[in-house]
Amino acid sequence: MPARVTRLAWLPLLVACGPKTVPALPYSFAAYGDCRHYHKVHANLCDAMVRSGAKFVLVSGDLVDHGDREDQWVRFREITKDLRARAEYLPAMGDHDGKLFPKEFGLEKLYYDRVIGDVHVFVLDSTKRFGDAEQLAWLEDRAAASKSLHRMAVFHHPPFTIDPDRQPGAEEIRGRIHWVLVKHRFCAAWTGHDHGFYTTARDGVRYVVTAGGGASLFEPDPSKGRPGDLWKSFYHFVGCRIEGRRIAAQVIDEDGDEVPALAFTVCDHP
Repeated sequence: MPARVTRLAWLPLLVACGPKTVPALPYSFAAYGDCRHYHKVHANLCDAMVRSGAKFVLVSGDLVDHGDREDQWVRFREITKDLRARAEYLPAMGDHDGKLFPKEFGLEKLYYDRVIGDVHVFVLDSTKRFGDAEQLAWLEDRAAASKSLHRMAVFHHPPFTIDPDRQPGAEEIRGRIHWVLVKHRFCAAWTGHDHGFYTTARDGVRYVVTAGGGASLFEPDPSKGRPGDLWKSFYHFVGCRIEGRRIAAQVIDEDGDEVPALAFTVCDHP
């Protein structure tokens, strides 16, 4: 496997990670994305998600490097076969996923929703930076009608970022989608695009960038975050346990081990 591009210089705002642990209980669901470069990393993460017992997987996009090439989807299928056989796989469209993406997943539209238990998942298409009124109207209608306690969005481009090169794009996305998620009391939005892990809570919505599925890693700028934010530039997925009105999250490395310092609460309803 090619050498990993890991350029993050650790700063004091993030507590140093302690000993890793093996999860004692299975996860309810998992989240990951941006798995388009290093196939071995992607395969390791898929194996770990299978072992985790996750019932469904939220996928933040950029699954292959060239989405118009069938050979890349063939390789993707080989890697994800066991995971997709055991868990409901809910992917959002990324910049690289191309015209074969809808065919691969049997989608008529690039935005859709699923209700799984008490979780309502809204998978959205952010490739047009939410400039399409039709999708936003659909989201407003579906979210307003939702009876689920836990409402979650999944899309590729994060509204909040600590990647210095992606600030302008995040501001554009934020101006169009953040207020909708706040208005309809979404628990969380799961995104990708900025290769690594980052989470922040804004106006009652938990934003999670989970983009460490195998793509070359980025160097974030911690000064762009807020106290209480967590980040690390590494390969990972996020495992979540639904505990009634609360959802607890652990970040898991490519060996399948939890990183305790990165644990966070997705939501905790009174």
